[in-house]
Amino acid sequence: MRRIITFLGIFTKETTYSFENKIYKGEVFQKALREFCDYDSMLVCVTIGAKEKAFPILEELNDSRIEAVDIPNNQTTEEMWQTFKIITEKVNENDSVIFDITHGLRSLPFLVFLFAAYLKAAKNVKIEAIYYGALELSPLNNGIAPVIDLSEFISMIDWITATEYFVELGDGQALANLLKNAIPSGIELRDNPASRPLRSQLEKTVKSIENISLALNVTRPIETMESATKLEEILKQAAPSFAERAKPFSLLSEKVVKEYGQFALEDPTDQAALAENLWLQLQMIEWYIQRDRVVQAVTLAREWLISVLVLKFDELMFDNANSRRPVENAINNAVEKRKSSPRPITPSHCDEKFAILPQADELVNIWSQMVELRNDIAHVGMNLNPKSASKLKGKAVSLYPQLQKLGQELLPERITI
Repeated sequence: MRRIITFLGIFTKETTYSFENKIYKGEVFQKALREFCDYDSMLVCVTIGAKEKAFPILEELNDSRIEAVDIPNNQTTEEMWQTFKIITEKVNENDSVIFDITHGLRSLPFLVFLFAAYLKAAKNVKIEAIYYGALELSPLNNGIAPVIDLSEFISMIDWITATEYFVELGDGQALANLLKNAIPSGIELRDNPASRPLRSQLEKTVKSIENISLALNVTRPIETMESATKLEEILKQAAPSFAERAKPFSLLSEKVVKEYGQFALEDPTDQAALAENLWLQLQMIEWYIQRDRVVQAVTLAREWLISVLVLKFDELMFDNANSRRPVENAINNAVEKRKSSPRPITPSHCDEKFAILPQADELVNIWSQMVELRNDIAHVGMNLNPKSASKLKGKAVSLYPQLQKLGQELLPERITI
């Protein structure tokens, strides 16, 4: 159903309004509104005074679609909550809504934007327009009050929410979807071929956001670094496109650059970049922990510890069979050797390299805790004495300073510019 939700004041004045180059008149804006707007129901919110003094003008129209909705004077916060409840209960799931804020108290625009945000989120309502008949602009327009549609600004809430979600949680799908909606359609491209570069830039932005979001979700640090590098470049190149098609994001994109620029590394698999790669992974572990993403934090931390030793032992970083596994065997062997009843070990060419490390005992201790923590998480609590989620997080938090210390002792000093 297509509903108009409008507000009526106590004063009336014959006014001429202009909407889409056509002229409409009315002692109250609702008379003009019903002339240029199709609707199934017009809910006219009225206080006692407005119902007595102004609503009779609308009653004279004998329009069965028009309904008076009694609301308080909104003199207190409690009365504003009452108004909120009254109005939102009048709207059904999947309705289309047009708001009008021409008449009523000056607090009304603020409340209407909250109504709109709530209805979109809670009832999947489509906000078609938020009209304002700007009587105060009539002296500048030959005595005619222009009708302004403010609905574009309600999208700011969507953009802010989606950007915050991407920045705070690493989930960029909502932001990507908003940008997809801003991409010129095929018809637009046909009628205006010059918009093709704009479409290309927006599509690249969407893909970049989706890539880094997915890489973070499935714990792919290398891909995250590469995607972060591309994201930073693409956002800067696409800035003019945002200003044209996604104005809210043009104000928010810098926040995205700042958040994910910290993980940018142009060629993270290059031998010369491996140390910086591991410093960034350590940073990423902390990022995950701060966002309660314990599974990703522990998964990455466990592999990071092996990577640090691979680099320290001058092994091949991405050769699992010939380098990473022997390093893992060496640390596992060291763990077993410190037990009173060790299991059989698998000799590794890295055993001696590990044994002579000053941090060997510390590494054994941390590795043992890490393996236990990772296994507990991986088995999803399906054992007799599983740790609670809060304890798993607490353990991850307590291990991070130890990882930082090992990074400072075992990794080459970080070069900051």
